[in-house]
Amino acid sequence: MTNDALVSIARNRPNMIRFHLCIIEPQTPDYLILEPLDTGFGAIVQHCKEVQRLSLSGLLTDRVFEYIGVHAMKLEMLSLAFAGDSDLGLLYVLSGCENLRKLEIRDCPFGDEALLANAAKLETQKLPGLNVEVIDERGHPDTRPESCSVEKLYIYRTVSGRRFDTPGFVLDY
Repeated sequence: MTNDALVSIARNRPNMIRFHLCIIEPQTPDYLILEPLDTGFGAIVQHCKEVQRLSLSGLLTDRVFEYIGVHAMKLEMLSLAFAGDSDLGLLYVLSGCENLRKLEIRDCPFGDEALLANAAKLETQKLPGLNVEVIDERGHPDTRPESCSVEKLYIYRTVSGRRFDTPGFVLDY
């Protein structure tokens, strides 16, 4: 995949409401210029104003999350894998995407503290019923050192409330 290809898709399909691109090899850059895919995915959210569901992978920095936070105003679901540089990327998304209802994060460098502290930004009077699940199959998240990264995090809305069937390796907030 290349940034130019993503820009071309964005310009030629501005009415897209869902975009999912799965790059199997983590941290894969634009294969021609060996740069992050930030520009290409940034073009998707800049040109496709109605995008509601977005799944990203590949070599992505916090810059792409800034694009998402600024431009993806109708985004409801965001799925990330092996992406970002720091907690700043997550802050961009949480402070900008007011319609976000579901956030899936796998193997990203966001720390527990930043994730959980800012997840509350998604809870609003207009959109109640927020569930946060930190999933770490290596053991209960409370037994890990603070500097240990989260294996999986799911933030979603539900009308039925918290789950009562979570296994021991899931911390429910």
